[in-house]
Parts: sequence; structure tokens; C-alpha cells
Amino acid sequence: MYYATDDLYLGHLARFVKPGGQIAIAGAGLMQKIGGAPPGHLREWWTQDLWCLHSADWWRRHWERAGIVDIEIASSMPDGWQLWIDWHADRSRQHRGDSGSRGRLRQISGLGRVIARRRTDAQLAEPIESVPAQYTKQPLLRGEH
Repeated sequence: MYYATDDLYLGHLARFVKPGGQIAIAGAGLMQKIGGAPPGHLREWWTQDLWCLHSADWWRRHWERAGIVDIEIASSMPDGWQLWIDWHADRSRQHRGDSGSRGRLRQISGLGRVIARRRTDAQLAEPIESVPAQYTKQPLLRGEH
């Protein structure tokens, strides 16, 4: 979920799945979208790398607009916020025993999941596999000039 926000990534990932096969992601996410600056109670804790977190609804829209998959599930996992907080507590002493942070995190964070099936009629763009290593000088305007 930290890298698949690129608009072209689903098409790349879908190449490894047969038509009708499942594609799924799961990881830290938001319960709801944050518009603008983080809410006041999160500002001290919020870091720039957290802007990569999105809600299940965001992922649904992101994948649906590509036309490559049909979404089966896009939701936050039950009690996913607790799993995320437990992981975060293991990674940072800042939140150990801080019930205020736990409550604030519960409001916004969780573990999101999206499960989809590759459409049988999906047209995948050809990937860029290489760029010529040598440059051949040619006029900018080509033709009968």
C-alpha cells in the first residue's frame, strides 16, 4: 500500500495474474480521508510519510477507475486499528502506555484491504521495458522539410 498508489501500478501488477484471478492488498490505512492538514490532535504525531495511507474507499475508487479489476471487497478489517496500534507500539516508545494516542489513532487508522478480480476484458498497456542507451541525432521536425 506504500507504493501502489501510482496510477500505473495496478496495470503492472495485473500482468502477473491470469484473467479472472484475484489481486489483493492489505496494510495500514485510514478509516476516513483527511482533507487538508492533519487534525489538531494528530499534528504532533503526524509525519510526512503517513500521507501514503488511504482509506478503503480511496483504494476502491483508485482501482475502479483503471477498468482492470472488479472489486469484491474494499473495507477496513475488524479491529484492524488495534493490530496497527500494537505494531506501532512495538516500533515506537512514544505510544507505549499513552491511552490518548491510542484513542486518537483508533479514530483514524486501521488495516485496510482490497480484494479484486482481474477482468477478462481488461486491456493492459504495454510496459516500458527499456530506453535506448544510445542517442541518434535527428531533426526535430521530420518529414519533407
